[in-house]
Amino acid sequence: MNNRRWAVLSTVILIIAAIFIYQYYKSDSPSEAITEKVLNQDGYTVTLRSEHIPVEIFVKPEWINFNVDEPMKKDIQAAEIHNSTLLLDVVNRGNDIYFSFRTIFNMNNPSGAFIYNGYFTEEGIQTYTDTNVKLYDENGEEIAVSQTGLGPGAAFSFGIEEEQQKLIKEGFYVKYNDFNVYNYMEK
Repeated sequence: MNNRRWAVLSTVILIIAAIFIYQYYKSDSPSEAITEKVLNQDGYTVTLRSEHIPVEIFVKPEWINFNVDEPMKKDIQAAEIHNSTLLLDVVNRGNDIYFSFRTIFNMNNPSGAFIYNGYFTEEGIQTYTDTNVKLYDENGEEIAVSQTGLGPGAAFSFGIEEEQQKLIKEGFYVKYNDFNVYNYMEK
């Protein structure tokens, strides 16, 4: 009788352990799970720390697709700021070169900071309606921007038309002022 009880108890423990292991590997990484909860304000408090922080990124010439036949360049790590990584994707669409900056949040702790180009309210996230991006060559001369965009998430993008591309042969600076810095903390 005692052996039977131990066998049943061991089986129950193994089943419970298997369920926990399955749930662990089935779920997103801990950072992605925290990120989703923070962005949805589910069990986390999100507070604004700084508005419209200036972010300047130098886009290196080797990151730029000057030839329309070149494949899209993806996931170029362009900057790290406030536990957030800005990844750049670049594609030559023939009539322009399009640059998209995506934000990856590195939320591995129950509290910290991150950047987002919008406002957190009780109803959700309010994004900006305009993109505050400026481009400059290595001499500080402004470069015309075409087709700006926002999203999804904390992404922003812009195009540089064919007639402006000679100005970016040696790389260029992106100045973006629409990121806010937020603190998050588990409730």
